[in-house]
Amino acid sequence: MQLLRMFTAICMVLFAGTLARADVFTVVDVPIDAYGASVTEARRAAISAGTEEAANRLVERLTLQSDRYEANWSQIDAALASQLVAGIQIQDEKRSNRRYLGRLQVTFDQTRVRDFLRAQNLPFVEAQTANALILPVWNGAEGAVLWRNNLWRQTWQNSRPEHDLTPLNLPLTDLGDQQALTANQAIRFEHEALATLAKRYDVTKIVVAIATNNGPGRVEVRVGIVSWNDEGRASVRHQRFYGDGNDMGTGLRALKKAYVRARADLVASLEREWKQRAVVRNDTITQVRLTASYTSLSQWRRIRDVLAKSPLVREARLDALSADGALMTLTYVGTEQQLATQLAEGGVLFGDSDIGPVARLR
Repeated sequence: MQLLRMFTAICMVLFAGTLARADVFTVVDVPIDAYGASVTEARRAAISAGTEEAANRLVERLTLQSDRYEANWSQIDAALASQLVAGIQIQDEKRSNRRYLGRLQVTFDQTRVRDFLRAQNLPFVEAQTANALILPVWNGAEGAVLWRNNLWRQTWQNSRPEHDLTPLNLPLTDLGDQQALTANQAIRFEHEALATLAKRYDVTKIVVAIATNNGPGRVEVRVGIVSWNDEGRASVRHQRFYGDGNDMGTGLRALKKAYVRARADLVASLEREWKQRAVVRNDTITQVRLTASYTSLSQWRRIRDVLAKSPLVREARLDALSADGALMTLTYVGTEQQLATQLAEGGVLFGDSDIGPVARLR
Protein backbone atom coordinates (compact mmCIF):
# COMPACT_ATOMS: atom_id res chain seq x y z
CA MET A 1 0.00 0.00 0.00
CA GLN A 2 2.85 2.39 0.86
CA LEU A 3 4.51 1.61 -2.48
CA LEU A 4 1.22 2.33 -4.29
CA ARG A 5 0.87 5.69 -2.53
CA MET A 6 4.46 6.55 -3.41
CA PHE A 7 3.88 5.60 -7.06
CA THR A 8 0.70 7.69 -7.18
CA ALA A 9 2.50 10.68 -5.67
CA ILE A 10 5.26 10.40 -8.28
CA CYS A 11 2.66 10.22 -11.07
CA MET A 12 0.93 13.34 -9.75
CA VAL A 13 4.24 15.23 -9.70
CA LEU A 14 4.99 14.13 -13.25
CA PHE A 15 1.47 15.09 -14.31
CA ALA A 16 1.87 18.52 -12.75
CA GLY A 17 5.00 18.95 -14.85
CA THR A 18 3.04 18.34 -18.03
CA LEU A 19 0.71 21.20 -17.06
CA ALA A 20 3.48 23.77 -17.37
CA ARG A 21 2.37 26.61 -19.57
CA ALA A 22 3.61 26.52 -23.13
CA ASP A 23 4.25 29.07 -25.84
CA VAL A 24 0.96 30.44 -27.22
CA PHE A 25 2.95 31.66 -30.22
CA THR A 26 3.31 28.05 -31.42
CA VAL A 27 0.72 26.53 -33.78
CA VAL A 28 0.63 22.75 -34.13
CA ASP A 29 -1.00 20.11 -36.33
CA VAL A 30 -1.30 22.16 -39.51
CA PRO A 31 -1.89 19.67 -42.37
CA ILE A 32 0.21 20.28 -45.48
CA ASP A 33 -0.24 18.70 -48.91
CA ALA A 34 1.15 20.08 -52.17
CA TYR A 35 2.26 19.02 -55.64
CA GLY A 36 5.17 20.32 -57.69
CA ALA A 37 7.39 19.63 -60.67
CA SER A 38 9.66 17.82 -58.19
CA VAL A 39 9.40 16.71 -54.59
CA THR A 40 11.61 19.66 -53.63
CA GLU A 41 9.19 22.13 -55.19
CA ALA A 42 6.24 20.29 -53.66
CA ARG A 43 7.87 20.50 -50.22
CA ARG A 44 8.55 24.22 -50.62
CA ALA A 45 4.96 24.87 -51.69
CA ALA A 46 3.53 22.76 -48.84
CA ILE A 47 5.60 24.51 -46.16
CA SER A 48 4.77 27.94 -47.59
CA ALA A 49 1.02 27.23 -47.55
CA GLY A 50 1.21 25.64 -44.10
CA THR A 51 3.12 28.58 -42.66
CA GLU A 52 0.52 30.97 -44.04
CA GLU A 53 -2.28 28.89 -42.50
CA ALA A 54 -0.46 28.75 -39.15
CA ALA A 55 0.09 32.53 -39.08
CA ASN A 56 -3.60 33.21 -39.62
CA ARG A 57 -4.55 30.64 -36.98
CA LEU A 58 -2.25 32.44 -34.56
CA VAL A 59 -3.87 35.82 -35.22
CA GLU A 60 -7.31 34.25 -34.67
CA ARG A 61 -6.08 32.71 -31.41
CA LEU A 62 -4.69 35.94 -29.98
CA THR A 63 -7.36 38.41 -31.15
CA LEU A 64 -11.12 38.80 -31.13
CA GLN A 65 -13.15 38.53 -34.32
CA SER A 66 -14.89 41.83 -33.54
CA ASP A 67 -11.52 43.58 -33.29
CA ARG A 68 -10.34 42.08 -36.57
CA TYR A 69 -13.50 43.34 -38.22
CA GLU A 70 -13.07 46.80 -36.68
CA ALA A 71 -9.47 46.96 -37.93
CA ASN A 72 -10.54 45.86 -41.43
CA TRP A 73 -8.24 42.89 -41.05
CA SER A 74 -7.12 40.92 -44.10
CA GLN A 75 -5.42 37.52 -44.06
CA ILE A 76 -1.65 37.20 -43.77
CA ASP A 77 -0.05 35.99 -47.00
CA ALA A 78 2.80 33.49 -47.27
CA ALA A 79 5.50 36.14 -47.76
CA LEU A 80 4.56 38.01 -44.58
CA ALA A 81 4.05 34.79 -42.62
CA SER A 82 7.60 33.68 -43.41
CA GLN A 83 8.95 36.90 -41.85
CA LEU A 84 7.21 36.12 -38.55
CA VAL A 85 8.52 32.55 -38.22
CA ALA A 86 11.09 31.55 -35.59
CA GLY A 87 11.14 27.80 -36.29
CA ILE A 88 9.38 24.95 -38.09
CA GLN A 89 9.01 21.24 -37.35
CA ILE A 90 7.44 18.64 -39.64
CA GLN A 91 5.77 15.42 -38.47
CA ASP A 92 4.29 12.47 -40.39
CA GLU A 93 6.28 13.40 -43.46
CA LYS A 94 5.35 11.59 -46.69
CA ARG A 95 6.64 12.21 -50.19
CA SER A 96 6.53 10.92 -53.73
CA ASN A 97 8.02 12.18 -56.98
CA ARG A 98 5.77 15.24 -57.13
CA ARG A 99 3.80 15.29 -53.87
CA TYR A 100 4.66 16.22 -50.30
CA LEU A 101 2.47 15.68 -47.21
CA GLY A 102 2.85 16.09 -43.48
CA ARG A 103 1.84 18.04 -40.39
CA LEU A 104 3.48 21.33 -39.56
CA GLN A 105 4.38 22.86 -36.22
CA VAL A 106 5.30 26.54 -36.48
CA THR A 107 6.80 28.65 -33.71
CA PHE A 108 6.52 32.37 -34.35
CA ASP A 109 8.85 35.10 -33.14
CA GLN A 110 7.02 36.74 -30.23
CA THR A 111 8.49 40.22 -30.68
CA ARG A 112 7.78 40.30 -34.40
CA VAL A 113 4.20 39.11 -33.90
CA ARG A 114 3.55 41.69 -31.17
CA ASP A 115 4.96 44.49 -33.31
CA PHE A 116 2.91 43.33 -36.30
CA LEU A 117 -0.36 43.21 -34.35
CA ARG A 118 0.24 46.64 -32.83
CA ALA A 119 0.98 48.05 -36.28
CA GLN A 120 -2.36 46.63 -37.44
CA ASN A 121 -4.16 48.21 -34.44
CA LEU A 122 -5.23 44.75 -33.29
CA PRO A 123 -5.55 44.35 -29.50
CA PHE A 124 -4.32 40.91 -28.48
CA VAL A 125 -4.01 38.54 -25.53
CA GLU A 126 -0.98 36.34 -24.95
CA ALA A 127 -1.55 35.30 -21.32
CA GLN A 128 -2.96 31.85 -20.68
CA THR A 129 -5.57 31.03 -18.09
CA ALA A 130 -4.76 28.65 -15.29
CA ASN A 131 -4.80 25.00 -16.29
CA ALA A 132 -8.17 23.29 -15.98
CA LEU A 133 -9.34 19.69 -16.23
CA ILE A 134 -11.48 18.38 -19.08
CA LEU A 135 -13.75 15.42 -18.37
CA PRO A 136 -15.07 14.03 -21.68
CA VAL A 137 -18.12 11.86 -20.97
CA TRP A 138 -19.64 9.69 -23.69
CA ASN A 139 -23.38 9.27 -23.08
CA GLY A 140 -24.56 6.36 -25.22
CA ALA A 141 -27.28 3.73 -25.22
CA GLU A 142 -25.54 1.81 -22.42
CA GLY A 143 -25.18 4.86 -20.20
CA ALA A 144 -22.45 7.35 -19.38
CA VAL A 145 -18.79 6.43 -19.91
CA LEU A 146 -16.12 8.55 -18.25
CA TRP A 147 -12.93 6.60 -17.57
CA ARG A 148 -13.09 3.91 -20.26
CA ASN A 149 -11.72 4.52 -23.74
CA ASN A 150 -14.08 5.89 -26.40
CA LEU A 151 -13.95 8.11 -29.49
CA TRP A 152 -14.86 11.26 -27.58
CA ARG A 153 -12.03 10.72 -25.09
CA GLN A 154 -9.63 9.92 -27.95
CA THR A 155 -10.46 13.28 -29.53
CA TRP A 156 -9.11 15.02 -26.43
CA GLN A 157 -6.16 12.63 -26.10
CA ASN A 158 -5.10 13.51 -29.65
CA SER A 159 -5.23 17.27 -29.00
CA ARG A 160 -2.35 19.55 -28.00
CA PRO A 161 -3.84 21.88 -25.36
CA GLU A 162 -0.60 23.32 -24.01
CA HIS A 163 -0.52 26.08 -26.65
CA ASP A 164 -4.16 27.15 -26.21
CA LEU A 165 -5.03 30.34 -24.35
CA THR A 166 -7.30 28.19 -22.15
CA PRO A 167 -5.47 24.84 -21.71
CA LEU A 168 -7.73 21.90 -20.84
CA ASN A 169 -5.94 18.79 -19.59
CA LEU A 170 -7.15 15.22 -19.18
CA PRO A 171 -6.65 13.66 -15.74
CA LEU A 172 -4.46 10.58 -15.35
CA THR A 173 -7.44 8.18 -15.20
CA ASP A 174 -5.79 6.22 -12.39
CA LEU A 175 -7.52 4.40 -9.54
CA GLY A 176 -7.63 7.56 -7.44
CA ASP A 177 -9.50 9.40 -10.19
CA GLN A 178 -12.00 6.58 -10.60
CA GLN A 179 -12.62 6.43 -6.86
CA ALA A 180 -13.06 10.20 -6.65
CA LEU A 181 -15.68 10.54 -9.39
CA THR A 182 -18.08 8.28 -11.28
CA ALA A 183 -19.59 8.94 -14.68
CA ASN A 184 -23.04 9.46 -13.17
CA GLN A 185 -21.67 11.97 -10.67
CA ALA A 186 -19.96 13.81 -13.53
CA ILE A 187 -23.10 14.15 -15.66
CA ARG A 188 -24.99 15.40 -12.60
CA PHE A 189 -22.20 17.92 -11.92
CA GLU A 190 -22.00 16.83 -8.28
CA HIS A 191 -19.92 19.53 -6.61
CA GLU A 192 -18.46 17.46 -3.78
CA ALA A 193 -17.13 14.68 -6.01
CA LEU A 194 -15.81 17.15 -8.58
CA ALA A 195 -14.14 19.15 -5.80
CA THR A 196 -12.29 16.02 -4.69
CA LEU A 197 -10.90 15.61 -8.19
CA ALA A 198 -10.06 19.31 -8.46
CA LYS A 199 -8.11 19.09 -5.21
CA ARG A 200 -6.10 16.14 -6.53
CA TYR A 201 -4.88 18.23 -9.45
CA ASP A 202 -4.77 21.62 -7.72
CA VAL A 203 -7.16 23.27 -10.18
CA THR A 204 -10.10 25.60 -9.64
CA LYS A 205 -11.99 24.74 -12.82
CA ILE A 206 -13.30 21.50 -14.34
CA VAL A 207 -15.05 21.33 -17.70
CA VAL A 208 -17.46 18.39 -18.00
CA ALA A 209 -18.24 17.75 -21.69
CA ILE A 210 -21.03 15.21 -22.25
CA ALA A 211 -21.24 13.99 -25.86
CA THR A 212 -24.27 12.28 -27.41
CA ASN A 213 -24.82 11.12 -30.97
CA ASN A 214 -27.34 13.41 -32.65
CA GLY A 215 -27.85 11.51 -35.90
CA PRO A 216 -25.41 10.04 -38.46
CA GLY A 217 -22.14 11.97 -38.37
CA ARG A 218 -23.49 14.46 -35.82
CA VAL A 219 -22.79 15.01 -32.14
CA GLU A 220 -24.27 17.22 -29.44
CA VAL A 221 -22.07 18.21 -26.50
CA ARG A 222 -23.60 19.43 -23.27
CA VAL A 223 -21.00 21.29 -21.23
CA GLY A 224 -20.89 22.22 -17.57
CA ILE A 225 -18.05 24.55 -16.53
CA VAL A 226 -17.60 24.04 -12.80
CA SER A 227 -15.39 26.55 -10.97
CA TRP A 228 -14.59 27.35 -7.34
CA ASN A 229 -14.03 30.82 -5.89
CA ASP A 230 -11.52 31.76 -3.17
CA GLU A 231 -13.97 30.63 -0.46
CA GLY A 232 -14.37 27.22 -2.10
CA ARG A 233 -17.92 27.90 -3.29
CA ALA A 234 -18.76 26.16 -6.57
CA SER A 235 -20.69 27.53 -9.52
CA VAL A 236 -21.70 25.94 -12.83
CA ARG A 237 -22.20 27.50 -16.26
CA HIS A 238 -23.90 25.48 -18.96
CA GLN A 239 -23.31 25.57 -22.71
CA ARG A 240 -24.06 23.39 -25.75
CA PHE A 241 -21.98 22.68 -28.82
CA TYR A 242 -22.66 20.72 -31.99
CA GLY A 243 -20.44 18.96 -34.49
CA ASP A 244 -21.25 17.75 -38.00
CA GLY A 245 -18.75 15.73 -40.02
CA ASN A 246 -20.90 14.55 -42.92
CA ASP A 247 -19.02 16.72 -45.42
CA MET A 248 -15.94 14.58 -44.71
CA GLY A 249 -17.55 11.22 -45.48
CA THR A 250 -19.86 8.78 -43.76
CA GLY A 251 -19.89 6.46 -40.77
CA LEU A 252 -16.93 6.53 -38.42
CA ARG A 253 -15.01 9.07 -40.51
CA ALA A 254 -17.87 11.57 -40.27
CA LEU A 255 -18.34 10.95 -36.55
CA LYS A 256 -14.65 11.49 -35.77
CA LYS A 257 -14.71 14.79 -37.63
CA ALA A 258 -17.86 15.82 -35.75
CA TYR A 259 -16.04 15.23 -32.45
CA VAL A 260 -13.04 17.27 -33.59
CA ARG A 261 -15.25 20.18 -34.62
CA ALA A 262 -17.26 20.10 -31.39
CA ARG A 263 -14.04 20.17 -29.38
CA ALA A 264 -12.69 23.06 -31.46
CA ASP A 265 -15.88 25.07 -30.92
CA LEU A 266 -15.74 24.45 -27.16
CA VAL A 267 -12.12 25.60 -26.93
CA ALA A 268 -12.80 28.61 -29.17
CA SER A 269 -15.70 29.64 -26.92
CA LEU A 270 -13.53 29.50 -23.78
CA GLU A 271 -10.76 31.43 -25.51
CA ARG A 272 -13.21 34.07 -26.71
CA GLU A 273 -14.52 34.58 -23.17
CA TRP A 274 -10.98 34.90 -21.85
CA LYS A 275 -9.95 37.39 -24.54
CA GLN A 276 -12.99 39.54 -23.83
CA ARG A 277 -11.89 39.80 -20.20
CA ALA A 278 -8.14 40.10 -20.69
CA VAL A 279 -7.59 42.08 -23.90
CA VAL A 280 -5.84 45.43 -23.39
CA ARG A 281 -7.20 48.15 -25.68
CA ASN A 282 -4.82 50.96 -24.85
CA ASP A 283 -1.24 51.50 -23.80
CA THR A 284 -2.05 53.42 -20.61
CA ILE A 285 0.73 52.77 -18.10
CA THR A 286 0.05 52.70 -14.35
CA GLN A 287 2.63 52.65 -11.57
CA VAL A 288 1.72 51.61 -8.02
CA ARG A 289 3.45 50.77 -4.76
CA LEU A 290 2.67 47.13 -4.11
CA THR A 291 3.04 44.98 -1.01
CA ALA A 292 3.67 41.30 -1.64
CA SER A 293 2.43 39.36 1.40
CA TYR A 294 3.74 35.84 2.12
CA THR A 295 4.67 33.45 4.92
CA SER A 296 7.64 31.66 3.37
CA LEU A 297 10.43 32.14 0.87
CA SER A 298 8.77 29.71 -1.54
CA GLN A 299 5.58 31.81 -1.49
CA TRP A 300 7.58 34.95 -2.22
CA ARG A 301 9.31 33.25 -5.14
CA ARG A 302 5.99 32.17 -6.60
CA ILE A 303 4.48 35.67 -6.32
CA ARG A 304 7.62 37.15 -7.87
CA ASP A 305 7.57 34.65 -10.75
CA VAL A 306 3.88 35.25 -11.54
CA LEU A 307 4.47 39.01 -11.63
CA ALA A 308 7.56 38.59 -13.80
CA LYS A 309 5.75 36.38 -16.33
CA SER A 310 2.65 38.56 -16.65
CA PRO A 311 2.45 40.16 -20.13
CA LEU A 312 0.74 43.16 -18.51
CA VAL A 313 3.60 43.88 -16.11
CA ARG A 314 6.27 46.12 -17.60
CA GLU A 315 8.43 46.27 -14.46
CA ALA A 316 8.29 44.80 -10.96
CA ARG A 317 11.04 46.53 -8.99
CA LEU A 318 11.92 45.27 -5.52
CA ASP A 319 12.33 48.15 -3.04
CA ALA A 320 12.41 46.33 0.31
CA LEU A 321 12.28 42.73 1.52
CA SER A 322 11.43 41.18 4.89
CA ALA A 323 10.53 37.76 6.27
CA ASP A 324 6.81 38.17 5.58
CA GLY A 325 6.50 40.88 2.95
CA ALA A 326 8.11 42.77 0.10
CA LEU A 327 7.60 46.34 -1.01
CA MET A 328 7.64 46.74 -4.78
CA THR A 329 7.07 49.35 -7.45
CA LEU A 330 4.82 47.78 -10.07
CA THR A 331 4.41 49.22 -13.56
CA TYR A 332 1.69 47.70 -15.74
CA VAL A 333 -0.57 48.32 -18.73
CA GLY A 334 -4.32 47.85 -18.87
CA THR A 335 -6.80 48.31 -16.06
CA GLU A 336 -6.40 47.22 -12.46
CA GLN A 337 -9.20 44.68 -12.94
CA GLN A 338 -7.49 43.18 -15.99
CA LEU A 339 -4.25 42.82 -14.06
CA ALA A 340 -6.11 41.23 -11.13
CA THR A 341 -7.88 38.81 -13.49
CA GLN A 342 -4.67 37.79 -15.21
CA LEU A 343 -2.68 37.36 -11.98
CA ALA A 344 -5.49 35.30 -10.45
CA GLU A 345 -5.05 32.75 -13.25
CA GLY A 346 -1.50 32.30 -11.96
CA GLY A 347 -2.73 31.84 -8.39
CA VAL A 348 -1.97 35.36 -7.13
CA LEU A 349 -4.70 37.59 -5.68
CA PHE A 350 -4.24 41.31 -6.32
CA GLY A 351 -6.37 44.05 -4.80
CA ASP A 352 -6.63 47.08 -2.54
CA SER A 353 -6.30 46.96 1.24
CA ASP A 354 -5.77 49.37 4.14
CA ILE A 355 -2.08 49.59 3.24
CA GLY A 356 -2.65 49.93 -0.50
CA PRO A 357 -2.41 47.33 -3.30
CA VAL A 358 -1.47 43.86 -2.02
CA ALA A 359 -0.51 40.66 -3.84
CA ARG A 360 -0.73 37.31 -2.08
CA LEU A 361 -1.16 33.67 -2.99
CA ARG A 362 -4.67 32.32 -3.30
